[in-house]
Amino acid sequence: MLRSRVLALFKSLHRTRQSVFQGDELALNAARERINEEFAKNKHETDPDEIQQLIKVGEDVAVLMKKNIVQAKLNEAGRYQVRLTEDTLREDNAPLPRGKVRKKPRGNQSTETR
Repeated sequence: MLRSRVLALFKSLHRTRQSVFQGDELALNAARERINEEFAKNKHETDPDEIQQLIKVGEDVAVLMKKNIVQAKLNEAGRYQVRLTEDTLREDNAPLPRGKVRKKPRGNQSTETR
């Protein structure tokens, strides 16, 4: 059972790599090498708990790649064109604080009264 999950994760990471880095041969090759390197490094692991943990890390990496990595290319107008996918995480920026911002004390100065 674990073996099939590991193989499915391996294939999933490579499919994710192909989707996320589509058209960028340098990034595709680097990601392929890194995925293969990590799996090769852990191929002799026999502890089921450790294998489960490694699978969880791999699944988290796949989600992170899908949601947080975007491609940007410089176009003819001198601007970057970003390729977003349906998986790309989109969040609103936090609003900037209005009004006066309190400064923190410098160095070892304490704000406590004695």
